[in-house]
Amino acid sequence: MEQNSQSFIEQFTKTMSENIDKLIVFYNGYHFIMFCQLRKLLYENISCLLLGLNQASIFTTNHLLERMLKVALTETHTKGYFIGNPKFDKRVKEAKEKYDKATLNNTITYAFEQGIITEEEKTKLVELKNEFRNPFSHAQMSSIVKEVPPFFKGFSFNFSKIKEAMKKGEQIPMKEKIIPTDIFYQSYQSDIANEKAFDYLKTVYEIMIAIDKRYQN
Repeated sequence: MEQNSQSFIEQFTKTMSENIDKLIVFYNGYHFIMFCQLRKLLYENISCLLLGLNQASIFTTNHLLERMLKVALTETHTKGYFIGNPKFDKRVKEAKEKYDKATLNNTITYAFEQGIITEEEKTKLVELKNEFRNPFSHAQMSSIVKEVPPFFKGFSFNFSKIKEAMKKGEQIPMKEKIIPTDIFYQSYQSDIANEKAFDYLKTVYEIMIAIDKRYQN
């Protein structure tokens, strides 16, 4: 057990060393006002990337994407009102009733209608919803793994029989098998996450900064 623990520590240390440089953009990043309550969620996500847990990062970015829009809508609805003012409580309740159960598609639309996001950001968020949030959150593998054939060819064989055939100079006995791609979906998902998790978080992060700056202005 102790040897296994040491092996994990060494592997994570190596992974952290390889990933830290590209994550400096987050560690030395923007100081949020509107999204200050999301800092812990953001840093948990960064920690996933630091440790190479890229699938976990995508799942967390999915949550961050939805949560940051609902926070932005609530903060916009309550702007100008302060804790202790009965009107503030009323505005918070109104925002909760309207936005808390809203679908992501509706949340994006509300944010655009209220000027929280631009048309370009709306288009990008819809793309992210379709590429990452919906497929990964619903485990919809056909939408995650798109660019692979439904089947591929493989071969089954017996090493003892191959060895015997080689000694006799006979044809190697192998049987062709048609294998469905579906059985490797989880491996494909991992590869996609390794390729795209960082850029996904970075895009959401940049939109958060743009929203926060508009709010402060």
